[in-house]
Amino acid sequence: MIAIKNCLQSRSSILFILILALLLRILLFIGILFNNPEGIYVYDSYGYWQIAYNIVHHFSFSQSYSLPLESDYYRTPVYPLFIALAESIGPEGFTIILLQIITSVATCYFTYRIAVELTQNIFIGNIAAFIVAIDMPSITLANLVLTETLFSFLLIVCFYFFINYLKEHKRSHLMYAGVFTGMVILCRPIAFFIPFLFSGFIIFKYRKNISVLFKQLVLFCGFTLLIVSPWLIRNKIVYDHFFLSVIREHNILNYKAAAIYAERFNYSLAQAQSTLRWKTFREFKGDAHKQPYEYGKYIEKEGTKIILEYPGTFIKHHFIEITNFFLRPTRSYIDIQLGHWGKGYDTIPKDYPVFKYLFEHNSRLTIVLVFFQLLVLFLVYLSCITGIIYMKKRSLVYIFLLGLTILIFANFNLPAVTESRFRVPVWPLIAIISACGIYYIWERLTIKKKSSAPL
Repeated sequence: MIAIKNCLQSRSSILFILILALLLRILLFIGILFNNPEGIYVYDSYGYWQIAYNIVHHFSFSQSYSLPLESDYYRTPVYPLFIALAESIGPEGFTIILLQIITSVATCYFTYRIAVELTQNIFIGNIAAFIVAIDMPSITLANLVLTETLFSFLLIVCFYFFINYLKEHKRSHLMYAGVFTGMVILCRPIAFFIPFLFSGFIIFKYRKNISVLFKQLVLFCGFTLLIVSPWLIRNKIVYDHFFLSVIREHNILNYKAAAIYAERFNYSLAQAQSTLRWKTFREFKGDAHKQPYEYGKYIEKEGTKIILEYPGTFIKHHFIEITNFFLRPTRSYIDIQLGHWGKGYDTIPKDYPVFKYLFEHNSRLTIVLVFFQLLVLFLVYLSCITGIIYMKKRSLVYIFLLGLTILIFANFNLPAVTESRFRVPVWPLIAIISACGIYYIWERLTIKKKSSAPL
């Protein structure tokens, strides 16, 4: 026990944890290359890849496969640009995953750095990094052409600079926090709340000094807007409105409202989505393709009507969504990657019960990995309880910062399709709280053991 503790308190231990993270992600990549090379792609992957292709070859941000290219209004630019960069360096697909693996390992490192900054404890930093290193959803998503790995990295770097700013009051840290906040938003628009969240903490910090408060807010918001504004201007030029994306409005109709509609009329989710899409498309007084912003606002209004009409069903679905966000293990992505549902990309049936299909179309390895994830989730969340106690004794500010971010992400997801993929970006924050709890328990056990030892 003492030897383990000494090892985890060593600064060099983080190197071995990062090597472990790298090996685990590369091992899965090798398995995919041998079993199912097309397993790095799922449905959304092709849209991102096509945008990157059109950027490079036609200088157009479009998902279209043929000319004339139609400008895209769903996706934001950071991940397609990442793909374009990767494809310019090396072979198609291979380089994207290789860069994502490196990025995922870097996420482990910044998790370590944040944990040490918050607690001044290398033991906690190493444990937090280890929890991220062995996280199966993080390993899996690093080997899929999807936004989560890059988004997680940008988010944790953003938090690293902002936490350093709260501790050291350096303007350079706040400037970098603003830059990475802008990049996070342009990677996935779900992060739109981050500037408001950080601004709230800046206001709290300088609430007694209005002149300093104003300068700090202008600096942070200015650099965030500097990064985001070119995209907003692009959409203003193309669609006559400043907006990031209309994917949120479509998700309200296609998932939140459609899930309620499906239950109300005994439809499948796919049937409900198709019915609502055609209904709103026909009823919209305008051109949905040429007026995506107006159409987005219209379907948002129609989706909200359905939600407000059946609030009880919405609350039930929302509860299931949050439960899936925190507790669902990853399995279907592993099956796709390793070709258990067929070579290439072959989707798993919609709305499948995880335990019904647990022993179908997969290997014993996949089954073991599912139960391993459940064990890790149990231990992590259990230790989060004591982690909150540990952090409370040091600073409530950081508990609120990490906790609010986790809860907001958990509440911004989609019923019926929420799973482990959506947990990946906040897993480093959960890991930090859990690592504090593990250290707290370790210390209590050590003290108890010493006190009970014979004199």
